[in-house]
Amino acid sequence: MPRYQIWYIEGPNGALKKSREQVVEADSFAAALAPFSPWPVVENYNHITASAWNPGTCLYYQEMWEAKRLDD
Repeated sequence: MPRYQIWYIEGPNGALKKSREQVVEADSFAAALAPFSPWPVVENYNHITASAWNPGTCLYYQEMWEAKRLDD
């Protein structure tokens, strides 16, 4: 089963802070991020990373969970 490194990012756009890192096993990015966030998951074009961004935040303040696939 694929492994994903998960982390949380928040803060003003110029000073984002990364926290709450951990590794999980899941079948997909959506499954890996589901326990952490109800927000929609968007996968990067290269299928190595994905994010679940809070749609209620604005351009100047961000809040999201990100995932990176570890098995290649």
